[in-house]
Amino acid sequence: MKRKVFSCLLVSTLLMGLAGICKADDDNRVISKLGQNSPQDHLRTASFYLVFKDNKSDSLPAVQSGDTARFYSKVWDGLYLQVTTENGDRGTAGYMFSFSTDEAGLTPVETNELRDVPSLREITAGDFRSDDNFSVRVLKPGPGTPKDRGAFRMVKYDGFDVEIRVLEFSIGDAGLKNKPFFKSLSTLVTVREKAESTK
Repeated sequence: MKRKVFSCLLVSTLLMGLAGICKADDDNRVISKLGQNSPQDHLRTASFYLVFKDNKSDSLPAVQSGDTARFYSKVWDGLYLQVTTENGDRGTAGYMFSFSTDEAGLTPVETNELRDVPSLREITAGDFRSDDNFSVRVLKPGPGTPKDRGAFRMVKYDGFDVEIRVLEFSIGDAGLKNKPFFKSLSTLVTVREKAESTK
């Protein structure tokens, strides 16, 4: 039922936009499951359901620094989740997910990502809009790539893997030439410890 309503709403919005009478409405979407089966060689698992409203969250404690905020939570001994807001012109343009070995985020844990490509750890409002912010960006199933980060990301670290799933969001100023920003974002972050490889 939700899919039918969403499809009708999407088609009517696109038709109004083509006719030139579409005003800059918000982009509100709930993401259905986009993913794959998880490997079975993991040990400890920790999951975080996180809800952000602009640069605030009821889910995690926050440290404010000017216009930005850093949210944090202990994953297990010696590993902490850190989420930092990225400001846009009129709101929070994105959130950067990272890990550290301390609560204050002073000793970051490096990923196995390439350094010269966009990070899968960063979720931005622009990931879900067309380049000119005129229409929704089609989301493909399966893990995102640096060129098309999408709603489901898998990030590899030494010792653990991280899945970041975007579950629901509201993007403000979803109209032509406006810079999109998140009014709200909910995600599921799952951290899975990996067994040490035996060589």
